[in-house]
Amino acid sequence: MPFARVKAMPFVLGVVLFCLRGQACAAQQNSAADLFEFHSGFWVNLHHFLYREAQASMPQKGPHPITLAEADTDEFQRLSANEREAWDQALDYYRRSVAQRELLFDGELIEAKEQLEDAESSADLGSATIPTELKAALLKGAPVYRKHWWTRHNAENQEWIDRVEPLVKQYGPAIAAQMSRIYEEPWPQYPVRVDTVAYADWAGAYTTLRPTRPTISTADPANQGAAALEIVFHETSHGMMGKVMEAMRAAEAGVNAHRSAAFHSGSAWHAVLFYTAGELVSKQIPGYTPYADRNGLWIRAWPSPDRALIEQDWKPHMDDAIPLQRSLTKLVSDLASASTAH
Repeated sequence: MPFARVKAMPFVLGVVLFCLRGQACAAQQNSAADLFEFHSGFWVNLHHFLYREAQASMPQKGPHPITLAEADTDEFQRLSANEREAWDQALDYYRRSVAQRELLFDGELIEAKEQLEDAESSADLGSATIPTELKAALLKGAPVYRKHWWTRHNAENQEWIDRVEPLVKQYGPAIAAQMSRIYEEPWPQYPVRVDTVAYADWAGAYTTLRPTRPTISTADPANQGAAALEIVFHETSHGMMGKVMEAMRAAEAGVNAHRSAAFHSGSAWHAVLFYTAGELVSKQIPGYTPYADRNGLWIRAWPSPDRALIEQDWKPHMDDAIPLQRSLTKLVSDLASASTAH
């Protein structure tokens, strides 16, 4: 397929049923009721590749090592002198002006990402409203990237899409219905655009909102197999967490003073999201080990007893036994007590 647009054809998943507590179960119908539309765009892949190489070439500051795949580093040896000069000019801009910034939290980079996604069929970024220097850097590096890396990155993205689409088709409607019921939020939009890239951020995937747009690394080892299904729904969940976050903030406000000094719910909503997505996929695929369990997130990010408390206090809501606010009020209280005890 042409470089600018690899996977623009969505697949129809039919009618998604969901129930919001206290309301009748209804069918969310759409003339194109497809959950996801997967893309592999040239410009957004080039953008993330330059960002990753720029970060990899700088002193490492965080706990997550930033590296390039061996096949990508080997390819640098094949650049001609002119190609190396052009690439270095593009890379220099990313080192100076982009690499120190967060893809997920920097408003200008979020807007640039969305512009590059939308411009995937453009040969020259003529319609992309992005900073002039950023556009110049991308145009400078584009011929080099297209010749040396894009064919392989694009093929790997396409292979990943081809593997995850059948999983979404088989399990997606049930997972989406459960997510809507549990979070008491509608599906973000039909379809959710998912951009596949060789490199995303340090976490291997991130999602920008309004509209909900996940960006997922197809090269990240943690995003393979059935985990690809979880990561697609995990990332989309970020666009459905409004009521969960609001309920946790309200619950935290009720935690008494001496406990609140030792506890702030902070990223606890993200732990709830990880647990929920993992459990929903496990329910569909027996024997599946959720992402957070398999990759040690409960130990690194949310030490014991966080997972046990989420299972104790949140899972009853997932099972439709207690309301969302009551579940999260209990969870926040128990997390605060555990934080104070430690």
